[in-house]
Amino acid sequence: MGAMHRRALVTVVVLLSSVAGAAAAPKPPAPVQRLPAPEHVDAKTRQEIKARMGQHATTMQNLVKAVVLLDRPTVRVMASRIADEEVVARTSVKGDKQAPTLPAKFFAEQDALAAAARQLAAAAVDSGDDKTLAEHFATLTKTCIGCHSAYLHDRPEAPPADPKGKGAAPQPPAAPPPPSPGAR
Repeated sequence: MGAMHRRALVTVVVLLSSVAGAAAAPKPPAPVQRLPAPEHVDAKTRQEIKARMGQHATTMQNLVKAVVLLDRPTVRVMASRIADEEVVARTSVKGDKQAPTLPAKFFAEQDALAAAARQLAAAAVDSGDDKTLAEHFATLTKTCIGCHSAYLHDRPEAPPADPKGKGAAPQPPAAPPPPSPGAR
């Protein structure tokens, strides 16, 4: 085999290897940009949550970057903002006639988020331990997952009946439990 044939063979092998490698490693899908709209949450509540989550998402993105880069002053500012200013859904606001129709766990996770953000801000002292900062950030991140999971999968509790007849209709009583196997 001559030098020219060898070069041609090597070129063909390299090209085939490149094509095979490109085919074997598919392009990863683009990341999702927002949560899907859960059908069990009414459109008004979804719109309110979406509007409030815009600023919250930006703050969280900046917080992630600050934590990863160990930018402690920015971590303190972002975590404090989350704890004190960025309530995504309120249980009662002056002027609101009704709290958003969301699962109770959503509000519990929101409270846990505020507490975790305060702890993260406190852990972001300039001479603090990096591992402690990471642990507090992990705790905060768990509340994000819990809140998003509650929003997507948990059902809101039915609002209590309004004695004046303006609220939800009373629910029929639950069926009595079946008798135990030995009872007559």
